[in-house]
Formats: sequence, structure tokens, C-alpha cells
Amino acid sequence: MKNKKTKQKKDNKFVEFFPINKQAEPAIYYGFNPIEAPIISKEDVQKASSLKDSYTRNCPGMPWFFSQDFIEERIAILREYSEKEMLGMSQPVMLVNESDIIKERSKTTINLEIIGSGKSIAEALLIKTAISILEENGYKDFILEINSIGDKESMNKFSKELTAYYRKNLNSLSSHCRQNFKKDSFYVLHCDECDKEGKIKEGAPTSISALSDESRIHFKDVLEFIETMGIPYKINNCLVPDKRYCSGTIFEIKDSNTKEVLAVGFRYDGLAQKIGHKRDVPGVGIKIFLNKKKIIKKISKLEKPKVFYIQLGDEAKNKSLGVIEMLRKEQIYLYHMLGRDKLGSQFAFVEKMKIPYVIIMGKKEFLEDSVMVRENSTRTQEAVKITELARYIRRLK
Repeated sequence: MKNKKTKQKKDNKFVEFFPINKQAEPAIYYGFNPIEAPIISKEDVQKASSLKDSYTRNCPGMPWFFSQDFIEERIAILREYSEKEMLGMSQPVMLVNESDIIKERSKTTINLEIIGSGKSIAEALLIKTAISILEENGYKDFILEINSIGDKESMNKFSKELTAYYRKNLNSLSSHCRQNFKKDSFYVLHCDECDKEGKIKEGAPTSISALSDESRIHFKDVLEFIETMGIPYKINNCLVPDKRYCSGTIFEIKDSNTKEVLAVGFRYDGLAQKIGHKRDVPGVGIKIFLNKKKIIKKISKLEKPKVFYIQLGDEAKNKSLGVIEMLRKEQIYLYHMLGRDKLGSQFAFVEKMKIPYVIIMGKKEFLEDSVMVRENSTRTQEAVKITELARYIRRLK
């Protein structure tokens, strides 16, 4: 009996995960839960095919987001979200899994998903986590290319403007491109054969100019997060996704020198209802391409966090990703709900998980470059400078 108690006590010190490649370890520190990669069913493939046109498989220069694989993966993850009743979990649900790229056996992919949040912090979390993963695996010098096609209203407006513009320039397109233009006006922004010199694209309408007020605010907030994190970026007006299953923000992380695409991501709000779900589920995901390593260590557990991080207000939220990154580099794992704004749900989680300490950053702390550390059992609290936070947490019992 004594041995049982000892073992139980030891087990309670750790958080157990589905084993994940150590290459993806930074994702856990950012709050992503490792899962097994969803198996794509025949039904998933059929639903994906119903949303796609055959031209995308036959034309040169079509970008990654027109690939059948991307939509099949999103459909599979939404199916698992429904089947495993993830809606009953604390929202948003943040997931990480790994898979191999069949066509490139020297590569492996890390997939990150945030499901259940339409907030701009979701894109920021994905981008920051992806860059941390790339940096930990030896990649340097990134450039983020980003764009937005907004909500349904925004997409419809942009599509009409783009269609009207290219109708005036149809004679400049090849017969092959003219046929595909009739299927989807977005096509002409991607095909390498349509506009080799890029002169027509220069005068084309941009999706950003067609954004609704709500979509414009969302995109502006995403860019503010990126600027706060110090990530170099540029808006690419030709980065326009397949509107059958993408929406809102779309982005690529590239090597600044070689221009190699290292990660790709996009929102897919609205997809759930298109494939037959009763209610829509907002989602955003990113796929990271890594070179395979000969020896890959799996991780399955980390020491249970002593602290839960809470931010109050937009300014504090903007700074939060930097705080989490600093603690990650010190190998300090903590809980957070950056995707939630309501204090009640966050403190409910603290009580449920019996987390002894809470780190709070509000407007005052933001201005003073500090946080408030509160001990839940005694209700005592102490101001701690961010530069001293890692050392302070390590001393907590």
C-alpha cells in the first residue's frame, strides 16, 4: 500500500501527454496539447472533393493552399473535434500533431490548430509558436508574408471587384487561364502563366481594400501582435487562398535568404457548416516543415505547472507572448488561456486544476514591465519584475 501511494505522488508531479517529437516541444510550452495525427477517412476525402475544382491539380504555379491535402486535414480535424466532443473542453482547443510528407521523405511536418476562437490572438499564438519551433530547430532569418480576405461579406466584395478588373484584361490572358478565370477569379493571382511580367497584377484590386469593418479590425489586431513580437513581415496582396474553405487571415513564414516556405497557415471559419456540421466552429491552423533528424527524441510528460498566467486588457495581452517565450527558454511550463477574456472562466480553471499560484499582468504591470504573483491559498501577492520572473517561479514551492 505504501508503494502505491509513493507512485501516485510521483505521477501527480507530471502532466502526461501523447508522445510528441521533441522538435515540436515549444508548442507544449505555448499551451498546445499533443494528439495523434487524425486519420483521413474516405468521407473526409469526399467532402474535400466536393469543395474543390479539378483545375487546381493541373495548372503550374498553384500555391500550397490549393492542395487537396490541406483541406482534407482540416476536415479530418473538425470531424475529430465533433466526434471526441471537444466542444465540452475549455475553449479554444489548442492541438499539435506531427506527420510525414510523403512526397518529401527528408521532411517532417508539425501541425498546430486552434479551434473554437475567432480572436486575433489565435493567429498571433500560431505564428509565435511556429517561429519558436523553427528557431529551436536551427532555422534563422525569417520573413512573414501575410494577407486577409476577411469574412463572407469581404470575400464577395473582393471577388466582384477582381472579376470586373480582369474582365477588362481578358485579352492579356492565355485561353487556358481565361477558362479557369471563369471558375474562380482568384485563380489569376496565382497562375505563373497568366501574368509573367506581373504588370496586370500591379493594378489589380486588393483583398485588404475590400475588408468589412469587423474584418479590418481583426487584421489590424493581428498585425499589432506581430509588430509587438518584433517579427519582420510584409503584406502580400497576391497571397489569396482558396475561398471554398479558407477565410480571414492567411500567412507564410519564409527563409529571408532562400525564400523557402518554412510554414503556412490560414483561417477556416465557416468550413464546419459547409461540410455538414450543425454549428460553425472558427479555426486557424499552421503547418511547419522541418528537416528530419536521424535521432528524434519523444517527450510524453512535463513537470506540472505551479502557475497560471492571466492577462487583463489588450496591452497586457500583446506583451504576454513575449513573457511566455522568455519562460519557455528557461524551460518553465505554465498554464494560460490567452484566447479567453473572461476572468471567471480562467479562475474556474485555476480552482479545478488546484494551481497554487497565479501570475497577473494588467495595465499597471504592463507599464511597469512587471507582473503580480498571487498565492491562492493565502491570497497574498507580490509584484515581480519580468526580468526576475523565471528565478522567482523556480523558488516557489
